Order: sequence, then C-alpha cells, then structure tokens
Amino acid sequence: MRTRRLSLRQRLLLWLLLPILLLICIWAWAAHAIVLHFSNRAYDWSLQDTAQTLAGQVRVAHGEFEFDLPPAAHRMLEFDEVDKVYFSVSDDHGRQLVGNRALPPPSPASSLAPGETRFYDAKVGGETVRLVEYTMPTTLPDRLLFVRVAETLHKRQAMARDVLAFMITPQLLFLVSIVLLVWHGIGRGMAPLSRISDAIARRTHEDLSPLSESGLPAEVYEQVHVINELMARLGRTIAAQQRFIADATHQLRTPITVLCAQAELALRIHDPDELRAELGKLNASTVRLARLSNQLLCLSRAEARLAGALDFAPVEVAALVEDVVERLVPAALAKEIELSIELADETATVYGNRQFLGEMLSNLVDNAIRYTPRGGRVEVGVKQTGGALAFVVADNGPGIPELERQRVLEPFYRSAEAGVDGSGLGLAIAHEIATLHKGQITLTAASGNSGLMATVEIPAAPASRS
Repeated sequence: MRTRRLSLRQRLLLWLLLPILLLICIWAWAAHAIVLHFSNRAYDWSLQDTAQTLAGQVRVAHGEFEFDLPPAAHRMLEFDEVDKVYFSVSDDHGRQLVGNRALPPPSPASSLAPGETRFYDAKVGGETVRLVEYTMPTTLPDRLLFVRVAETLHKRQAMARDVLAFMITPQLLFLVSIVLLVWHGIGRGMAPLSRISDAIARRTHEDLSPLSESGLPAEVYEQVHVINELMARLGRTIAAQQRFIADATHQLRTPITVLCAQAELALRIHDPDELRAELGKLNASTVRLARLSNQLLCLSRAEARLAGALDFAPVEVAALVEDVVERLVPAALAKEIELSIELADETATVYGNRQFLGEMLSNLVDNAIRYTPRGGRVEVGVKQTGGALAFVVADNGPGIPELERQRVLEPFYRSAEAGVDGSGLGLAIAHEIATLHKGQITLTAASGNSGLMATVEIPAAPASRS
C-alpha cells in the first residue's frame, strides 16, 4: 500500500503551527500564574483591610484588652457566598478575645515586629486558606495583639479561571487567523513551484528547452537554474549520441555491405583456390569490421564517462607499455617497422583505469604503425613532466598538416592526405580517454619535421596511492 506523503505546504504549516501552539500553551500557563498572582494581591489587600478594621475595635481598660464587636458585625465578617471566612484576635499570652478557634495558633511574638503584616497559606479543616497576620502595637508596655483573618481560595481561583477563559477566546481566534494566513501565504509563496511542476508535466521527453526563470524567489531560481543547466547538458549529450549513432551507422554500413557481398561471391565459387582467396578477403573484412566495432564501443564508453563505474587505481606504466607493444609487434613486423620503447622511469605510476589507458596507448601505437611506410620506425616512450607523466608515440610517416591536427581528434574525421584505410576513431578514442583521466593530448611534428608525435600528459599517481 502506497504511503501518502505530506505536501510541502502541509509540512511548512506543521513546522510553523506546532511551535506557535506550544508558545500559546506556555503563554496560557504564564497568564494563569500572572492572573492568580494579581487576584491574590487584590484579595490580600481586602484581608489586610479587614484585619486592620478588627484591630481598630480593640480597647484598653483597666490594664486589659477589650474587644467590642456586635453580633451583627460578627456575622457580617463571617458571611461569604463563595468562601469561608475565619478571624481571630488574641493577645501575647494566648488569650483569644474574639474569633474562630479553628485557626492555627499565631506566629511567635518574636517573629513579627509591631505593626508588621504577613501573608501565608495554611490549612483549616483540611482546606487551604489564605491567612493574613497583623501584629498590633498597643499602649500597654511590652504587650502585643495578634489579628488574623483567613478565607478559602474559591473566589481567587474562579477569578483566575474566568480571566483566563476570557483571554483564551481571542487567542484561539488569533490561532485560527494565523492558520488561515499561513496557509494562504505558503500557497502564494509556493505558486512558482506549482507553475514549474505544471510546466514540466506538460513537456514531452524530447523537449529540453529551459524553464522560465522570471518572477521566481531566490531559492527557487537557484534550483530552476540548476535544472536548466542539467537539461542543457542532457541536450548536448543526446545530440552527441544521436550524431554518434548516425556516424556509426554510416561507418558500419559500408564494411557490412562489403562483407555480405564477399560472402555471396564466396558461395558461388567452386574452385578451391579461388574460394580460399575469397575467404581470405572475407576474413580481412571481418577483422576490420570487428576492429571498427570495438573502437566504436570504446569511444562510446569514453564519451559517456562510464569510467565512474570502473576501478581507478595506480597503474604501473612500464608494464602497461610493454603489454601494449607486445600485442602490436606482429603488425609492426608485417610492415618491417622498427618498434622501440624508451622509459625514463620504470617505477612510474599513474592513477586511472588500466583497461582504458591500455586502449588509449594501443590506438596511438596502432595508428602510428598504420600510417608509417614499410621499413619506417615507431618510438614509444614515457617521460616525467612536472606532476604528470607523458606518453609519447612518434613515427616517421607522412604526419598531419598543422591546420588539421585539432580536427583529427574528432570522431570519424580523416585527413584528406591519408592514404591508408581507417575509421578515423583512433585519435578520437585517445583524446576521450585522456580527458577522462584529466589529461590532454597534443599532436606535433616529429623530429626533423617528418612524421607525427602524439603526446598524452596524465597526472602521476600521488605518493600515498603508489
């Protein structure tokens, strides 16, 4: 079952609203604490006023404290529709003049200075109350009165809840407004992405034209610009592949046609000697076709940069050169060509793909043997040039005109002065493989301005890799 993915708009909304909701919860908790604090202060002031009013009812007569509180006033002090109210007036000898004995005993006389007021929470009948204690100075020497008033917390808590509920309602409306505004804003901000998505969805696989980059935000512009560069590279790659396929088809058509004609001709021959001669021609055509096919395959892989999927490792140059030359010695002997090797450093290594490097050198040497006249010479050498190794293949053949030396590196291009059958792929393959190894190929005239010298410079393997 396919899992439904959240859209970018939904993800952004979640990322924005979850922190906002958390902040609102924190705000509600803080608001409740603040409201409760100030409601406590307001009710504390009321308790303090009550305590001071009770203190004002105390009289001193005959050296003793008297408290004159009519029963109606007593009932009025204790009456409350919501909370329970307790009060007590006692002297410093513990004698209670008036009030409720349910209240806890007063603080020690030394803990409060005369005229000082203290608020604290206490328990009365198993219920939490808010209590104010007032130490009243008197006209009697060294005598104090303690006035205490307490009430339960129901009104305070109800007030905090009511204020909080009143404040939460606009906050919820605020949150809903934020959701709508964020949803709309994200939609407007993502409109360019929707346009790009629609533009891509309407395209065919053949349409690689660039996407419009006008009116895009900076981040989206960068992404679209990268996509356009990718499509441009894809367009060039596809165009190159199409040209390669067209050229390869053209190049293969002629040898295949010749091969078919020779096979048909061989079927009509009955004389063994003539048949043997015709089969020799057929074999030669087959060899040329196989070589052309291998070159096309190698060039295609090099142009497509398939070496990323191959192993790159330090390659011993001396062994590579000897293997390549050994395979081509029979071709050189057939034309009586002197084939020599010169290695400046037999321990040198390059970092690359051995198969591709061997193919590159093989094409350079084979190309030199093909275009060198009978009895000529081909020299293969390797020398150190700074941080690179240079593969050098020189011959004393007809060479290549200077104006054409760059063009012969293109696939299927052959000089008009070439007098030998070929496909025009050898130097192109060498060029692609050199580029693949971050190197370069240079074509110059050989010594004495006769022949061609092909030099391929490739970075030497670092010491840590050798």
